[in-house]
Amino acid sequence: MPEHQNRLSALEEKVKNAGLDAFLISTKDSIFYFTGFRYEPFERPFFIVVRPGQKPVFLTPRIEAENMATIAVPHRIVEYIDYPAPAGGSYIEALQTVLPADANIGVEMSITGELMVALSDWSPRVLPFVEQLRMVKSPHEIAAIRKAAKYSDRGLQLAMGLARHGGRIADTDKANALLREEIAQQEGYLDPYISNIWQGIWAAPYSAQPHRFPEPSDTLIEGPNVGLSFLRVNGYSAETERTFFVTSPHKEDAEVFNTMVEAGKIGFAALRPGVSCHEVDHKVMEFLRAEGFGNNLLHRTGHGIGMGGHEGPWVAEGSDDILQENMVVSIEPGIYWRGQGGFRHSDTVLITKDSYELLTDMPHDLASMTLGT
Repeated sequence: MPEHQNRLSALEEKVKNAGLDAFLISTKDSIFYFTGFRYEPFERPFFIVVRPGQKPVFLTPRIEAENMATIAVPHRIVEYIDYPAPAGGSYIEALQTVLPADANIGVEMSITGELMVALSDWSPRVLPFVEQLRMVKSPHEIAAIRKAAKYSDRGLQLAMGLARHGGRIADTDKANALLREEIAQQEGYLDPYISNIWQGIWAAPYSAQPHRFPEPSDTLIEGPNVGLSFLRVNGYSAETERTFFVTSPHKEDAEVFNTMVEAGKIGFAALRPGVSCHEVDHKVMEFLRAEGFGNNLLHRTGHGIGMGGHEGPWVAEGSDDILQENMVVSIEPGIYWRGQGGFRHSDTVLITKDSYELLTDMPHDLASMTLGT
């Protein structure tokens, strides 16, 4: 499709401007990004060799060659026998027929260490070309993320709808299956290769540990619970997160909740093209530190969202990333008390020509996030 050809052309331009002879693509998501082809490299490497002014070469194990021939992007196929292979049949020997020994090559940031060692005779440069291209979304990608955001909201609604005071996290897990059924019905197909559906709830006080996986036996009690819908639907991702209560919140919890919401508003207000991601996070963190929460901060304000649920740009103090139109980021400042709980909303946000657009649409206010009231 033209989408993939445009991406390869943009990469080719970067390769040319960097003075490289070639750039090698080798990871699962990058192969899908540039070709639409679903391939799991496993132990048999597959390379897209991008060279200025030439058709890309698909260097493929023989077992995949017929599959690769179906890719719509114009290309040339070079086969190797297998991995491992007898003399004359390895992927390195096949690559030597494409790249001279003195070729100046680049590789993507996510290349495996094993492949870096195998390619060492070329002294490859590790460069963020793929990551840079993926940061700014095309209209096709924005439409896909917008759709994923709708399902992200729906997933969290389903999970929170199953939450009850005294109930176990296991009681809310069926939200995953329910959402899968809804997506498959509405989309016609949920591709398991490029999809991942997950809704989870962190019950207080474990909501203060955002990277602790919820246990089925965790019980919903008073205090701040955090629900997360984190998914990838047919290739593109979104996330929705909300702090909620299953009993009326104590005054202190309500105050912290409202401070967290205010921090999010500061983050949203800072979003527009040309603003540094450092500046966005710094404004949010300065507010939270001024409110007395300097010792209750565990993470940055946000991150990019696209094919991956976590990718650049990084909305963090110290980040070099600059916001551009059609980037998609999360805004999710959090406040955490060990032993008490955590407070965090997260939204998927599109950077527009002059400002931003919320792609997720769940309420932020305390009344809406207090269930059963």
